[in-house]
Amino acid sequence: MSDAIHHPTVNPGVIWARRAGFLLGLFYALWGPWTSLAVGSAAGWPHWLRSGFIVILGIMLMLPFAQFKKSKMWKSAFGTLCVCCIAFVFVMVISVMFDYMAAAERDERLGVPGFEGTLIFLTLMQPPAVLFQRRPDFLD
Repeated sequence: MSDAIHHPTVNPGVIWARRAGFLLGLFYALWGPWTSLAVGSAAGWPHWLRSGFIVILGIMLMLPFAQFKKSKMWKSAFGTLCVCCIAFVFVMVISVMFDYMAAAERDERLGVPGFEGTLIFLTLMQPPAVLFQRRPDFLD
């Protein structure tokens, strides 16, 4: 099998999705530490753990999956990406739930979590894009 990035039948939408994934990974790599610094040490270890996980996910999204030659290396990296993306959904849902509970204690109401929902959508778009970049024939 030839390298998927040079494969002539890779859908341009898949290529753009992976480019967006790289930018999303860069955003996560910068956003994770920034949220920890913005909140400070008062948030405790769960917040630091969440921030560290977001940085790891960002690094995973920036990996050049299409350039992995060995199938075993690609499979393990792809499996790790899938697990990280699913875990990110749980982390964001739990984070939103805690934000709503904290707001309820202050007798405030939060709006719809649109930012978190958008991040979840963009993150869950990446594993299929990685798969279709490697195996464009699966898209048929």
